[in-house]
Order: sequence, then C-alpha cells, then structure tokens
Amino acid sequence: MSDLLAILNQGATSLAAQQALASTSSNNIQNANTPGYARQTAVLEATLPADYVGNAWIGRGAQLQTVTQVRDRFLEAQIPAQLGLSAQSAATSSQLGAVSALDPAAAGGLGDVLNDFYAALRAMAQNPSDPGTRQAVVSATRALATSFQTTRAGLEAARSGADAELAGSVTEVNALAKQVADLNGQIRTASAGGAQPNDLLDARQKAVDRLAELTGVSPVPTSSGDVSLFLPGGAALVSGLSASTLGTQVDTANAGHLRLTLAGPAGSVQAFTGMGGQLGGTLAARDGALQGAVDGLDALAWGLGSAVNAVHQAGFGLDGTTGDPLFSMGPAQAGAAGAIAINAAVLADPRRLAAAGAATGPTSSAPGDATNLQRLVATEQAAVSGGLSAADGLAKLTSDFGSAASAASAVAAHDKAMHDNLLTMRDAASGVSIDDELIALQKAQRGYQAVSRVIQTASDMLDTLMSLKT
Repeated sequence: MSDLLAILNQGATSLAAQQALASTSSNNIQNANTPGYARQTAVLEATLPADYVGNAWIGRGAQLQTVTQVRDRFLEAQIPAQLGLSAQSAATSSQLGAVSALDPAAAGGLGDVLNDFYAALRAMAQNPSDPGTRQAVVSATRALATSFQTTRAGLEAARSGADAELAGSVTEVNALAKQVADLNGQIRTASAGGAQPNDLLDARQKAVDRLAELTGVSPVPTSSGDVSLFLPGGAALVSGLSASTLGTQVDTANAGHLRLTLAGPAGSVQAFTGMGGQLGGTLAARDGALQGAVDGLDALAWGLGSAVNAVHQAGFGLDGTTGDPLFSMGPAQAGAAGAIAINAAVLADPRRLAAAGAATGPTSSAPGDATNLQRLVATEQAAVSGGLSAADGLAKLTSDFGSAASAASAVAAHDKAMHDNLLTMRDAASGVSIDDELIALQKAQRGYQAVSRVIQTASDMLDTLMSLKT
C-alpha cells in the first residue's frame, strides 16, 4: 500500500513538472514578438535518491530543476560594442546628411551669389558713373553678405539641433541607468533562492542594449550577478546598485554649445570626453565636420572681405571720398561669416563705391574712371582663403563637407550590416520559434496525459487493494 501511495506522490510531482513544461512553452509563444525576450527552457531531472526495493533501485519520477534562458554568451559579448558603433556612425551620418546649407545644387546658394557679386562689378566697370549699375553692385554686395550670414546660420542651426538631441538623450540615459541599477538589486534578491529571474534578466538586458546604443557603454558582469556599465572613457555609469547621472553645461569655449558632464553617486560633477554610441556620433558631427565647415566659412568670409576692403579703401568714389571699406566685419576671423555686412555708408550712398583710382586728374572719379574697379574685379582670382580664390575656396569647403558626409554614410552602412548580422544570429539563438514551441507544448500535453494515466492506474490499484482488505 505504501508503494502505491508513493506512486501517487510521484505522479503529483511529475504532473507539476509536465505542467511547468507546458507553462514555459506557453510563455515563449506569448512573448514570441516581445522585444528583448530570450527563449526559456524548462529543465527536468529525475528525482533523487531512487527507492531501493528488493534487489533493485526504482526511480521516483521527474521534477522541475530550473527554467533557464537560451542565450549565446559568445554572441552576447560582441553585441554591445557593435550596438554602440552602429548607433554612433548612424548618428553622425544623420546629422551631416540633414545639412543643406552647403548644398552645391541649391539655387541661390552662396556660390551663385558670389558669382552675381563679381558679375555686378564687371557690369559697373562698363559704366562706373551709372547710378543703376552702382545700385546693382550695392544690392549684390548686400546679398553676398546676407548669404554668408544665412549659410553660417544654417550650419549653426544644425549644431544647435545636435544640442537639442543631446539634451533629450541625456534624460533617457539617466532613466535607463537608474533602471539597470534597480534591476541589479531586484535580481540579487530574486536569485537568493538559487533560481534565475529570467524576466528581470530580460528587462536588464534590454536596458543595457539601449544604453549601449546611446552611449557605447561596456557591460561588465560581477560575481554577485550585477552588471556594471562603463563609458568609453572609462567612467562608470552604473556600478552595482548605484548609477551616475549625465548632464549638460553651456561651453563658452565652443560658441555656447553644450558639453556633457557626469555626476557620480556622491554628487561630484566632472566634464568628460570619449562618449560613444548615439551621443558620441552626434558630438562627432557637431564638433567635427560641422565645426570645420563653420570655421572654413569664417575663413572664406574674412579672407574675401579683407581682400575686397583693402582694394576698395584705396580707391575713390564719385563724391571724392576714399578709405571706405566695402564690407564691415567683426574684429577677428572667428564669426566673420556671421558678422559680415555691407558698409552702411556705401549702402546709404552708392556714389561712395570706390571705382576710381584717383580723386583728381585724368584718372579721376569722373565718369569713365574704373581703374580701382578693375582691381576689385581682379580679387575674384586672388588667393583669399588657404591659397585659393573665393570660388575655389568655397568649392573646396563644399567638397570637404560632402566627402565627410559621404564617408559617414558609408561607415554607417557597414556598421549597420554588422549590427544586423549579429542581431540575426541572436534571434536564431535566443528567439522563439512558434513551430518548435507548439511541438514542445504537444509533448508536454502528452506527458501530462500519460502521468495522469499513471495516477489513475495507481488509484485503481489502491481501490482494489482496499476492497480485498474489506
């Protein structure tokens, strides 16, 4: 009788084990489309020790050992770095690709306005005393200065847009870092009994993956089951149960754009460099190619304006005035493209355009004297920026920026291919196959039915035994 009761007890344990198989397959099926979910497997084991009956050992059925996640550790070790690289190159490419201020194909761009400026000077050279041609030069000069200002403003707007993206991403990073630290604590508590808290592990892995995309963090598992996260520069974003906090500050040395700061759990704030991921890519675009374009544009405006002013100040206007610059500019090259404007005195009185080479004499400022105007026209071919003419300098500036954008796009495409390949391999290793889970569910069902028959048979045998005793 005791043996029959043992069979009933074993059957109950085995039913629970088969039910765990069915529950695990059911959970997998329900989460087949859940981002970040890793397939789970219920592991059964024979109940030990077996019973020694007569001269033989008779097993005591099956029981649930544990429910594990299916993850390839080799793949998982590679994924965070690739997530960071792909997000970084994609962010750089996106930032540069969205800039239209230096588009050489855009009608009415700086190149067209520069050509119009020299065309107006050449037209005025045919009749330097004509009020209409003088007004046309004034209008072309003002348009050129405005185009410099607009182009620079467009580039700075792109840099300011990068600042806005940084500020938004910092908020997300801080929330995720705190989440990882909190999950470290929850996983510690849940693991104290020896079983894996798989759903908590999935939630933490999802947060770590996103942080890798945003910042390029490197996850480092600890012996206590925590995951610490280190930024590319070596600073800890998450250490055990503590999370640091990213912030932004205005950087006066970088035209008032934002720089990143890191505040540790104790509250100490430090500026740091070496950010990766999406944040690093955004910073690389803002302070790399975009900053280079702004600096190049300033150098071009300063060089052109200085060359034209030097010639214009040496000439004479129709009213005999001299020494007037054609452009007003700031005190230094930095910011010149944003500060350049037509001289207000020339704008108000086109007669002050210094077309003549002398105030009196046969080459006076009387009608027909275009000696100085010819020198102004000659500045079109003069080296004004980096040893190049204004047109060639602008072409190089545009070409360099286009090459940087093209290179960033190529790197982004390569990194995305590597990223997609690793994630495909992760899906193959850890993803849920509906067909496989349905087969596993059917096996669990058949096992449950078979154990139920065992229990029914043992119950019938027990009933028979009891009837014999009565």
